[in-house]
Amino acid sequence: MIYLFIDSSGFGGIESHILQFALLVKQQNRNVEVLFVDYYPDHPLYQRLCANKIKYRFLSDMAPSLFFSLLLPSDVVHAHGYKASLLSRFYRLRYSFRAISSFHAGEKLSGKLASYEYLNRITSFLSYNFAVSSRIKRTVPFRCHLLNNFIMQLPVFKMRSKHQVLQVGFVGRLSHEKGIDRFIELSDLLTGCQFHVFGDGDEQSQLIAKKNIHWYGAVDSMEEHWSLIDVLVISSRAEGLPMAALEAMAHGVPVIATNVGDLSKLVASDWIVEESDWERLSILIDKLDAYDNIEWRALSKDSYAKIIDDFTGESRWEQIEKAYQL
Repeated sequence: MIYLFIDSSGFGGIESHILQFALLVKQQNRNVEVLFVDYYPDHPLYQRLCANKIKYRFLSDMAPSLFFSLLLPSDVVHAHGYKASLLSRFYRLRYSFRAISSFHAGEKLSGKLASYEYLNRITSFLSYNFAVSSRIKRTVPFRCHLLNNFIMQLPVFKMRSKHQVLQVGFVGRLSHEKGIDRFIELSDLLTGCQFHVFGDGDEQSQLIAKKNIHWYGAVDSMEEHWSLIDVLVISSRAEGLPMAALEAMAHGVPVIATNVGDLSKLVASDWIVEESDWERLSILIDKLDAYDNIEWRALSKDSYAKIIDDFTGESRWEQIEKAYQL
């Protein structure tokens, strides 16, 4: 059995990654369950797992030592995030199972979170490790393997037109490291475009008075919203390889981004700027705004093709299968 282990109270990049991972393992005809550290009411991931007939359970419903003691040496516990990783490594010292950890945190942390993540890294010699970007991989002091994010549920490509007024989107946590303040500055500068924000977070108060930004809050799924935007802007100060970028391009939405994490592997050099020179994002948005519909459609099709060529789950399975020792 393969258990994807996570402590989660909302839906974001890691949760989207977990869903894609579970779908990939299931497609390979392997038994998979998602193991949550605790139960949080109305978690969007529960519904998505049910819809895809993927089992899940909560460690809080049982004695953790009992759960781990019943695992076989062939069982895999693949932890995501510091809490699940620390718990799985602790019990791996007592019981026999295959312990895997994935590192997702690309931002600089502070306070208790920084302490927990430091502990996560210095105990990583107790597990087989993945990182979702090259930069994150370099922060892990023990052996760690790069495993970029991927997409399983690829939509059928639909050729659509660019809106008459360019629709610019931001998807993610409203925080300093994700650069929501930069996105707001871009909206103030580019008054000929319309701006959309999907997400919530610590800095959401900055959006309240912004009449030129349509703020939707946190949405359970972007599936019905991708058609609203012509371009996704990632103005982050730190990233791994964001699922939002993969999902956008899989829906034919081009991405303009700062050069953080492994985004340069996904986004063409014409549409990426150095993080310290993030203001140049406005130039790229202007450039895209000047595209006619034929040019935008070609870029949309290229975005979809990039995901098909390099970021599907099937292309990652050989590496995962080796790590799991299946």
